[in-house]
Amino acid sequence: MTRVSLGILLLAALLACAKEQPRRVQNDNLGIAATFPGEPKLYKHQEPTPFGSMEWFDTAYSPPGRMDESFHVQVGNLPEGTKGGATPAEVAETFAAWLRARLGSLDRRSLPGGGGAGFAYRAAGPGGTRIEGVLVVRRGRLHHAQGTVAPGGEARMRAFIDGFEVR
Repeated sequence: MTRVSLGILLLAALLACAKEQPRRVQNDNLGIAATFPGEPKLYKHQEPTPFGSMEWFDTAYSPPGRMDESFHVQVGNLPEGTKGGATPAEVAETFAAWLRARLGSLDRRSLPGGGGAGFAYRAAGPGGTRIEGVLVVRRGRLHHAQGTVAPGGEARMRAFIDGFEVR
């Protein structure tokens, strides 16, 4: 192997291991703010839900080369009608049941005073990962932040969940 090839391999390894800087993202159109561990990307997608087909605006970050960690904030407008609940509290209960069907058992907590309809939760993920999230139902929208971290990622999770705001 030549010195140039070795240098390129070392540079690639260093870049892959480089730590990204936290990014504060505020999107007034979606009514959210969150602190991600790195530079997130915005995606739009459709998904069948208990409320009907929903269009989600998903701001997401996954560390390069990591399949066991992800951080995302989804915002979706509730479809017309009352499928899944007629009140924000009923909508939150329907979403909780949908999460339980996907994640299994949830350790669910109320939102801090005045947070509106919704809840915070924790669940065990695959391969020893931990999942935490927050759901807020406000102005006919679901605002959902969820992070998944491997053991040792607790500080990134805390910064992400604690930095999530619905505006």
